[in-house]
Amino acid sequence: MAAQFLPKTSSKRITVIDALRGFALLTVLLTHYLSSYSGYPKLFTEEQLAALPFPELDHDIFKINQLFFKLKSRVLFSFLFGLGFYFQIEKSERLGISFRKTFIKRLLVMLLIGLVHTYLILWGDILRWYFIAGLFLLILYRLNSKIILGLCILLSFVLPTTESILEMVVKDHMHTRLSIEAVQNAFLSGSYWQTIKMNYLIEHDKFVDPWYFIGYVANILGFFFLGLWAGKINFFKKLEEYQPFIIRGFIIGGLVFIVGGLLFVFNPIPQSDSLLLHQIVNSLGYRMDTVGLFVVYVCGFILLYRTPLGRYLEILVPVGKMTLTNYIMQSVVAVFLFNGMGLGLLGKIGPSFVLPIALSFFAFQVVFSHVWLHFFYTGPLEWVWRIMVSGKFQPLRKQVAETAR
Repeated sequence: MAAQFLPKTSSKRITVIDALRGFALLTVLLTHYLSSYSGYPKLFTEEQLAALPFPELDHDIFKINQLFFKLKSRVLFSFLFGLGFYFQIEKSERLGISFRKTFIKRLLVMLLIGLVHTYLILWGDILRWYFIAGLFLLILYRLNSKIILGLCILLSFVLPTTESILEMVVKDHMHTRLSIEAVQNAFLSGSYWQTIKMNYLIEHDKFVDPWYFIGYVANILGFFFLGLWAGKINFFKKLEEYQPFIIRGFIIGGLVFIVGGLLFVFNPIPQSDSLLLHQIVNSLGYRMDTVGLFVVYVCGFILLYRTPLGRYLEILVPVGKMTLTNYIMQSVVAVFLFNGMGLGLLGKIGPSFVLPIALSFFAFQVVFSHVWLHFFYTGPLEWVWRIMVSGKFQPLRKQVAETAR
């Protein structure tokens, strides 16, 4: 990755990509706040769930979040990572400079930031997984476009679907399952040390689960390859030429999403008839839902961006240019909202209250990004990233003449 959470594009930025990054950040925020960080519903006790003032509305919002945003944020960012990776290769070859050395530095800095983020701030960081998948991308990126696309299909759809089925059949339960009480007690204690310990325990619970590890990394790498493929065919540089393809993708993606969503929500195979077949249909439906909606998001966003309404999507461009800063900021604010060191809302409010908080906070991030980039060249954490990768001081503040434009 480069200084913007994902690998940066060439100096002549394709603004639709930055706007798409901004949209992806919104999906990350909704996914994390509505379920993971607020704890709903897995980290709520039965008494806490029963005490919520709008339980049916909470459940409906949660289901909508599961259907439209969960996992989609991950695949969107993974796709954009692979795309940015290609732009880096293209720029390096054009300038005749070493690409591998610089990219490995970026991966190492990304790993360091990811470790600090997930253990010292809040669990759930994705940067460490990008480090692992990025190493594979570095090894395989010279494969031709057809093989790259085949690997994308295998890793993003076939392997994760198979993994989730095998997980149910032969899963080794050697790893621990943390109790609701243990997690709540740690995060609501008001102790930073207890928070760090629980961050570690939650992440350790994932790493010792080989099925989680395989499925997670394979899915990320699959969409890395899809982004790389899009770069190799100059997809974003020839949007006019690919317009018919984009329209077909939007329609077909929508149909796949609908079929997959119906299979996932209304599984026709009852668990009582066959638990294995139920899981197969469930896994297949969920992956179809995810891949289909991803295609709808990307194609639909591009189509809308190329209309007069696209100027409204441009408000997301500065957010996308400061992806790393905004991503980490979301976690810091989540600690303040849900941790005992702050308001301690974990287990106390459901999605019906969290949703307006999340949307208001994202609106703040949009304004903050616009104001910040008016005065500075890049986001604060992106600036630190560039210094760590280059080993040289980088200018941050714009000159007065530049801010007056």
